[in-house]
Amino acid sequence: MSGHVAQSALIRIGSAPTFAQIEKLQGEIARFKAFISFLKQSSTQARAKLLEETEINGSQVSIPDWSKTKVRPNASEEALGSLQPPSVSPRSASDSSDDENDVAPFVSLDDTGNPSTFGLSSAFHCPASKEQALSRLPHPVTPDYARHELVANAALQRQREYNIAQLPDIDGVPTELAMHLLDLHWTRQHHTFLLTYRPAIMANLLQENGPYCSKFLLNAIFACSSKFSQRLEVRDDPGDSMTTGQRFFQRCDELLAQDSLFLRPSIPTVIGLLLLGSTYNARGETSKGWLFTGYALRMVYDLGLHIDPKGPKYTLEDMEIRRRVFWGAFICDKLQSLYLGRPVGIGLRDCHVSRWFLDVYEEEELYLPYLDPKFPPASTPSIPPRLPSPIHSVTTFQSFCLLSRIMTKIINRLYVVGAKLSRAHKSLQVIDNTLQGWKRNLPEKIDYEPTVALSQDEGVPIRYPPPNVLNLHGIYYSLIILLHRPFIADGHLRSTGTPASSWERCTTAARCITSIALAYKAAYRLEAAPYLLSYALYVACTIHVRNAAAGTNGTGQEYFFLMESLQCLDDISQANPGVRTPANIIRRLMAATRLDRIDTGIQNTSSIDFHLSSIDLDAILNMFPSKDPNDAIDHNTSTSMNMFEQFVAVDPLFGLMNARLHTPSDVADFASLDGSNTIPEV
Repeated sequence: MSGHVAQSALIRIGSAPTFAQIEKLQGEIARFKAFISFLKQSSTQARAKLLEETEINGSQVSIPDWSKTKVRPNASEEALGSLQPPSVSPRSASDSSDDENDVAPFVSLDDTGNPSTFGLSSAFHCPASKEQALSRLPHPVTPDYARHELVANAALQRQREYNIAQLPDIDGVPTELAMHLLDLHWTRQHHTFLLTYRPAIMANLLQENGPYCSKFLLNAIFACSSKFSQRLEVRDDPGDSMTTGQRFFQRCDELLAQDSLFLRPSIPTVIGLLLLGSTYNARGETSKGWLFTGYALRMVYDLGLHIDPKGPKYTLEDMEIRRRVFWGAFICDKLQSLYLGRPVGIGLRDCHVSRWFLDVYEEEELYLPYLDPKFPPASTPSIPPRLPSPIHSVTTFQSFCLLSRIMTKIINRLYVVGAKLSRAHKSLQVIDNTLQGWKRNLPEKIDYEPTVALSQDEGVPIRYPPPNVLNLHGIYYSLIILLHRPFIADGHLRSTGTPASSWERCTTAARCITSIALAYKAAYRLEAAPYLLSYALYVACTIHVRNAAAGTNGTGQEYFFLMESLQCLDDISQANPGVRTPANIIRRLMAATRLDRIDTGIQNTSSIDFHLSSIDLDAILNMFPSKDPNDAIDHNTSTSMNMFEQFVAVDPLFGLMNARLHTPSDVADFASLDGSNTIPEV
């Protein structure tokens, strides 16, 4: 990139500047500001090199191409967290930053000058005049100034939260209980998606009709966090765990109808619907979860959250919130698409929102699991001593945003109706390189390498990554499996030549997911884990069960990984009953090959080989029916393999957790299989 202030662009004294001249000067000023900001963040050596390459000739200034320069931030910048999201390499043209797109022509203004979201083809599109466009120029503030202002405000608002405790109740909920549920939310769901901007929500809670907090959003938070509470008072029936949070779910339904919220889009409604959509999926109410998320995604477009805000109408806080809500919605959309095996709602071409988040107040906060003051540590299940780790919420969220873009490509290339082998195979290596580049370029502070052995010396604290970092890596490894699995074994895009390297990649990724779940269990207890970790475990189990059935080694290692993963799914299902369905699907696969009757001899997990040196691919392939009609059928295959093939023939699409089971008691049915070849219908 080369920028210079040319004589022709200078405005002569006494003459009226043209719109083009003003726009050109503003572009030059923006580039120079960005260059100066980059210099401030650069090391001494890099700064000296860039300044040496800068040319000044009279009134003309030419700056070097610095956009691809990789520098290490100085200590103070690193402590606050980088403003720029991590890059993915290698990078194709289709992966170009959304920040580079010019969306101004697609912004429409109504009669009052407020922005609307009717595009160029719309009968309601009203292009902005030059005067209106000038009035909507970005705020003349530097990123450093914006960040410092937002961080200072977040710190002040955190100190003022004690005022909420003085309220008699919060929408009819006793204040102490409401604060308990809010605390659960801030230490669990919040850090995964950053949908809920804490300074604004807690400040608006003290106001009537604040723009970023509503009764609906508060009750959605109460409903979604109540499943993690040990208190019986959050249940309608103290003896029935399925009634946990029921009053809050009902209150949300009442407010949606009473206040016509589906007809009045707002940011609090979008956030509340996304939170409820995810929770309904975790509860097993997938239709309601799918519809609520769909409503939220439509509102994202109606509110224009898919286009970065500009102009004096929006404060720095407004811009921060809109960016976070859009990307939180984008991630929720992709996870639900994988979870249910359905199309995405927001495409890559509709993303025109920066991934630069300026409020880094929570970035270096130390994470410790929430402890209910009503339940002292002695009364809660024991977990080993551990050292607190910084939550790194902003950096993790930025990385999740990038990973969700890769997730979209995997869905669109491999898991859509009409996906073709030839076209999908061309995308395999490109996407695989992108995934590896994402992992390679992760900031060191949130990088994590799973290990199987989780032993510790007695009384010596262990430093575990915070939950949001573990969730991020769990999804990453599940994407490796989802990328390679369609081409191998019983994958829906399998060809006659199955690469052993793909199955090895899947097997290693599956072991990594199990290791991550075991680390989560050791550090934070899986009863508090979110449903997205259960999805990663399910994907891992689809590999473990096939490896165990093929007997790829004689030590029972694959069976160990399978059973550990199933136990983790059972633990997560205590708070997320919908997880029982994917666990049942895996148990049906186990029963089909008599794996449910195996007694493994492995007792010492330290003897497990984590990375594969070899794998018996032929044994695995022999388990699956050939998709080539010319291939001969081996009629000497064992009865258990025939059962497995019968089941695989109707096995739900890989990645789909929403398959209906034959009866609610499938697990009990399979536990009592007597050796017949009868397989319940899917």
